[in-house]
Amino acid sequence: MTESFFNNSSKEKPSGSVPPLGGDEKQGGGQQQAQEGFATEEGRLAAMMSYIPFLCFIPLLNMKENKEARFHARQGLVLFLIELAAVVLLIDRISSFVFTAVLLVAAAFSVAGIVFALQGKNYRLPFVGDMADRTKL
Repeated sequence: MTESFFNNSSKEKPSGSVPPLGGDEKQGGGQQQAQEGFATEEGRLAAMMSYIPFLCFIPLLNMKENKEARFHARQGLVLFLIELAAVVLLIDRISSFVFTAVLLVAAAFSVAGIVFALQGKNYRLPFVGDMADRTKL
């Protein structure tokens, strides 16, 4: 059992410097990753701001070149729209109107689906067909 997980064979003392992750020192991969992505404080701040309502627009509009910031900004925008819809649905008259409209549209899509099924046609219903394609059933 002379082999060990740790490399004890080198007689050199540790230098104290951290090697760059994901790239060769000659190529400068660590520097390039730090400039492009999350490694910058600006990227982290933009990602955090993305999930705060109303502030998601700042990284979405100002940081178009940063992929991570745009990713989080798009998710934050979707969450903001969901939160906005939830607040609107708290009002009784608006919520009853929205629920009635959704039920009428669902009923119309059901009737259209029955008609197309009787005719033997494969017609994709708007929105419903896209969501059905995404499911893994």
